[in-house]
Order: sequence, then C-alpha cells, then structure tokens
Amino acid sequence: MIETKLHTELVSLVETAYGEAILIMKRGEEEKKLVIAECGLSDVVYESAIDYYLDNEHWTQEHFDDYWENGGEDKEIDSYVDGVIDFYDDDLTWEEFETL
Repeated sequence: MIETKLHTELVSLVETAYGEAILIMKRGEEEKKLVIAECGLSDVVYESAIDYYLDNEHWTQEHFDDYWENGGEDKEIDSYVDGVIDFYDDDLTWEEFETL
C-alpha cells in the first residue's frame, strides 16, 4: 500500500474588525484555524521584520521604511504566512492545535 504524502495548504487568511488575523489551513480533508495575530498582522510582521533588517542586515530606519512602504510590507506578510504554512506541513506539528 502506497501512502500519499499530505501537504498543508492555505485556505484563507481573514483579518477581523478587532485586528485578529485568522489563518485557515487544510491538510487532506481536515481544516484547522490558527490565530496568527491578535492586534493586526501588519503590526506583528512589522516588528519581526524591522528587528531582523536593522539587527542582522544593518539597515537604517530610513532604508527599512522605504522598503516597507514600497512593497516590502506585502512581501514580508506573504513570507510570514508561508512560514506558518511550512511549519504545519508535518503530521506531528499538524496535530498540535485544535480542529475547527
């Protein structure tokens, strides 16, 4: 019997009026949701990205602001969401959180 390798896929990403970012993922036939930000996804990603670029890449605040305002915000949010999906693309990790 050949087992099919399941992959975790993005179903949707919704930001509520309260600022919660809720990621819905699917693996096989099972869907699960995960709150990835409680106060706005952009704010969460901004804090992570600015720390990385200023500390590790030695960018100036001005350089980072220019990057963020000219497409960097969308790029970093996409990368953040992709990272979460990749993290849960594993049978053991997938079982860590509650189903819908």
